[in-house]
Amino acid sequence: MSSSLNIHAIVNSFEAIQIPKKVKVFDADFKEVTSFWLKNRESESIELDPGMYVITLVLPSGKEIEQVVKVDSQAEYNMEFDLSKISPHENHEWAHMSKRVTTSSKVNLNDTKYLGSWIRLWHLRNNQWTVKKLDITDSTSWDEDGVSYTFRINQELQFLQVGGPKIPWRFIALPPAQELKCLIKPNDGPTKIVHPLEITVTTENWEAETILTLLGNNANEKAQDLYEQTSLKEVSAEELLYGKIRNPSAAAIGAYYLLRLEKFDRLHDWAKNLANWKAWLPDGSVLWAWQLIKEGRKSGSMDLNEVRSRLLQAVDRGIPIYTEGLKLLLEGLKLLKYTNREDEEVKNALLKVSTYAEAANWNSTVTMFNGEHPEIPSKKSRKGIPRDTNNLAYIYDVPVKAMIDMTDLTQNDIIEMTTDTNESARFKVAEEGMFESEEGRKYKSLYKAANQLKQSKINLRNINIKSPNIDLEAEIRKFRKGDKY
Repeated sequence: MSSSLNIHAIVNSFEAIQIPKKVKVFDADFKEVTSFWLKNRESESIELDPGMYVITLVLPSGKEIEQVVKVDSQAEYNMEFDLSKISPHENHEWAHMSKRVTTSSKVNLNDTKYLGSWIRLWHLRNNQWTVKKLDITDSTSWDEDGVSYTFRINQELQFLQVGGPKIPWRFIALPPAQELKCLIKPNDGPTKIVHPLEITVTTENWEAETILTLLGNNANEKAQDLYEQTSLKEVSAEELLYGKIRNPSAAAIGAYYLLRLEKFDRLHDWAKNLANWKAWLPDGSVLWAWQLIKEGRKSGSMDLNEVRSRLLQAVDRGIPIYTEGLKLLLEGLKLLKYTNREDEEVKNALLKVSTYAEAANWNSTVTMFNGEHPEIPSKKSRKGIPRDTNNLAYIYDVPVKAMIDMTDLTQNDIIEMTTDTNESARFKVAEEGMFESEEGRKYKSLYKAANQLKQSKINLRNINIKSPNIDLEAEIRKFRKGDKY
């Protein structure tokens, strides 16, 4: 007689409940007995015959957790997979579960190299790239281990740019979403090889994002397994059929999946409609061109003129949002150049896209590249503060000089910091744009000054300001949300 096994995933956040998790059950001979996706719920009950079993829970990030259970006849068992410690912060949990994110770092955002690091948003409109104000929601959380942003992103081509005095400038594509999540955290490794900031982006369509991650890891079978069990195919197909693409990023991911697995019977005019109806989205043009290429290879008849037109259209529209699209665009242009080496327009387009490819981070699911302007990618990017600081937002620590220049903080103001353990220190605003302690030590930022108290974490609410002219906590929040420039 069979028994019941109740499998529970313990998580901290609502987002973590929604993220799909693959559960696989193996018998004593390591043969797979059953498997299923745990999504939009915390637990699942299955029936098993008596015996020994290995239960494996696999996260989209690739992390696997195994447990063993001995099942007797007509009994009920509970098995818990505790995922609550997978992230140092509840607000970072979504990234550690859904993407490949380093679990810990030897440095934090208080480190000197991150002082004055910033973000700003570029968008393409009327073939012109300009900076616009970021819509940073109140659900964003700032921690020294990383900042978990929530942005509102309109349906247009937009790239987030990060940089700093010691941070190479880098661009990250932002898919349109009512609530787009972005984690920016310190990154370990030599700076000549690894960018100092690790940046992870996702929409809240967790099924589509998981499929995208699996495709990026070349886990096509897992992607297919999940796709067949989700509503993504029905929703996207219906939207494209009736011309109401409410979620173009999910539609693009679905099309990338169908193209990768060459499921042309399901793809139909999906990619073509995406290309025609969302002119701001280069991915649609790339997808339609590659559907024509792959179908042409199978049938022996390829419309190279249409392929050429669509790939050049993608280049004209900007750069694909997804890394998969950038890769296909590069390969498609190389194919066209091979078929006609005298085509100057194709050669110029290939040269342009190749510069993005050389500056790209191919490990990211969204397009990511170094550069100082969206149209000027560079393998070796510049550092510093932009001349035009309009719509600039500081990531974490704000230089004292910026606070003096942009707030009512003035020279000789006295700031007293007090911790929960009643440690305290007094600092004077010195003329060099620094905080000066009573012992004469000088600091370029609030958090560097706070380290004098030998407290591992200093929260802004622990700091008293002995200046009637400024609410330091409120001012720093304005700098972080981009409300000061």
